[in-house]
Amino acid sequence: MGKQFTFLLTFCACLLLANCRDGGKPSAPATTKASATPFVTDSIHLTEQGSHGLCEVYIDYPVSGPTEAVAAVREFVKSILFEDGGQSKADDAGELVRAYCDECQEVHRKTLEQMGLSQVDAREAPEEGVELRLVCNTPLFVTYEVYRYSYITHGGHGEYSNYGVTFRLRDGHRFGDDIIATMDDELYSHILAGMREYFGVKSNAALQTLCTADLKTRPLPTLPPCLMADGVRYHYSIYDICPFEEGDPAVTIPWAIALPYMTASAREMIPTN
Repeated sequence: MGKQFTFLLTFCACLLLANCRDGGKPSAPATTKASATPFVTDSIHLTEQGSHGLCEVYIDYPVSGPTEAVAAVREFVKSILFEDGGQSKADDAGELVRAYCDECQEVHRKTLEQMGLSQVDAREAPEEGVELRLVCNTPLFVTYEVYRYSYITHGGHGEYSNYGVTFRLRDGHRFGDDIIATMDDELYSHILAGMREYFGVKSNAALQTLCTADLKTRPLPTLPPCLMADGVRYHYSIYDICPFEEGDPAVTIPWAIALPYMTASAREMIPTN
C-alpha cells in the first residue's frame, strides 16, 4: 500500500447525512431515537513540503450536529493529531492542521539532526501524513476512518495504519470493544471467509500460507471493530496477522450474521426497514 494523499489544498463544506461510503442508507431502529440534528463537517486538507520533510493532513472536521457527538469527535481528532492529545488546542480546523504540520516539521528536524544531517533531498526526506475521513453518517451513528503513514529517511519502507472508529450520535459515545460481546468459531468463520476474498484464495489452508498468525487461535485485529452501513467491520493492521507486504485486510460481517454476537448498545445501532 503506497502513499495515498493526492488531494488539492482546499476547504469545502460537506453535508453527509445518512450517507455511507459503502452505499447504504440505514434507517433508525424503533428502539432508538434517531438524531434530529444532522452531523455536518468541513473538509480541510493541507500539504507542506518543508526543508526537513513533508507533512500532509486531511480532516472531515465536525462543525455542527448533536452537541455531545460533535465534542467527542473533535476531541478524538485532536488525540490523533497530537501526542499530548491537543488539550491546549482551539476548536478551529485551520489552526489544528497548521499546528499539526508545524509539529511534524519539528520532529523531522530532530530526526535529521540525530542522523547528523541538516537536510536531505526531497526524495529521501521524512514524510508524515494523516487522514480522518467521515465514511459513514447515519441518524444513529457516525464512523470515521483513520489512515496515517510515516516514512523515515533511508528506511526500507514506511509504516501505516488504517482503522475505523464509531461514535453514537445521541451522546457521543465512542464504540470499541463494546460492539461484539462474544467470538466463537462460527462467527470467526465469516471473518476467515472475508479474508479469503481479500487475498483471493479459496481455502483456509491457502490463507494460512499468507499469514504469520496461527488462524486456529482466532487472531483478531489489534484495534476494535467499527460499524458500517451494512455490518460490523474488522480491519487488521499491518503485522496483525500477516507480513507487511500482504497488506491490512478489512472484513465486514453483515448485520444478520453479527446480530447474535453484538452487545445491546451496539444492537441499537442496527438499521431496520
